[in-house]
Amino acid sequence: MLAECKEHGYYRGKVCPVCKKEGKFLMSDREVKKLSSILIGILRHFPQQFGIKLDSHGWGSIDEICEAIRNKIDRFYWLRKRHIVALALTDEKGRYQLNQGRIRATYAHTIEVDLSDLPKADVDVLYYPVTEEEVEIIMEQGILPTDRNKVHLSGSIEKAMEAGKIRTENPVILKIDAKKAMEEGIDIRKAGKDVYIADEIDAKYISILEELPSNEESKQKEN
Repeated sequence: MLAECKEHGYYRGKVCPVCKKEGKFLMSDREVKKLSSILIGILRHFPQQFGIKLDSHGWGSIDEICEAIRNKIDRFYWLRKRHIVALALTDEKGRYQLNQGRIRATYAHTIEVDLSDLPKADVDVLYYPVTEEEVEIIMEQGILPTDRNKVHLSGSIEKAMEAGKIRTENPVILKIDAKKAMEEGIDIRKAGKDVYIADEIDAKYISILEELPSNEESKQKEN
């Protein structure tokens, strides 16, 4: 569930992870999941369906979004600004940004938004999952956006595997020389806790990760 601790703020779970006390209930897990789906839809894909106008960088008014959801979705008649703020601040993937009463999604858009104000990537290597059938063509042509406006890269092998398994049982993991790419002018931005975006990645920065580390090795690298 989503709740609020008076001392430590919003959290997800039965008790505050800091003081271990039960806070004020805000939303059930089911409500969080449904609201997340609606909010992501508005911020990434179809703001016009809710009468919302986002600015060129994808920002929208939390108050306006809250009112639009209440008016369109009967089950959320109780929704208030704090529910959206709490959901965004506790999102495990870091999909949202908040700023002076506004909110935006930071990646996976299908609508046109300018995300050049996101922080530049601060990593040397990134990863990208593909199917076995895609390897040859990507090694020749590079990585281009498909169903989204940007190429989405992972900051760890583990996260790349998770993303890849959505499409195929045994994804091939590609290694991106992000440091060299950025040195040569490729703009790569950090868009989530483990998500990085770029317009495209040239083939010369891509290699196949020949051997996947064991789970223990992967954990040690991430720590």
